Amino acid sequence: MDKMAQIMKQVHAIPSFEKYEETNVRNNTNCYSHALGATFPGLSLYRIGAISKKKPIDEKYTSIEEIKHLLFLDCQALQLGIKESSLEEPLTEKEHKIALFVKIWANGEIGDYHFWRLDGTKWTEKWKGRRMQEIQDFQRDKLDYFPWNFVGIYRISKKEIQ
Repeated sequence: MDKMAQIMKQVHAIPSFEKYEETNVRNNTNCYSHALGATFPGLSLYRIGAISKKKPIDEKYTSIEEIKHLLFLDCQALQLGIKESSLEEPLTEKEHKIALFVKIWANGEIGDYHFWRLDGTKWTEKWKGRRMQEIQDFQRDKLDYFPWNFVGIYRISKKEIQ
């Protein structure tokens, strides 16, 4: 099975975050793979726009709107539903939410992005080389996340992939 087929299968399955304990997975996945629900180790794939092949890995992002557009294209390539959501909107069994943060430098350039993920009632995050961590209080922690700018919350829907 090729890597895209493996990722497709993972993002539509019940997440197996225990795999982050494996050194290879922990060191070669990041917040984006966590947001999608993929534990296939391959950091070059987990850059917004790489899955849809719409953004070269060495090219800088130009705007928050570009990042959001590429996020939607990546989800489309993985056959995931995605739509803007809110903190209060309820989830179904085959859904989770992601919160997107973007770091913008003083000169206006996009520095980086980061995701939090909500499964049920628990928000979590994953950094490259680290274990998954729980977000204790979304509203408080979001305010303390300087210099990251909160962009929005998105609801992700999956389907059965055989």
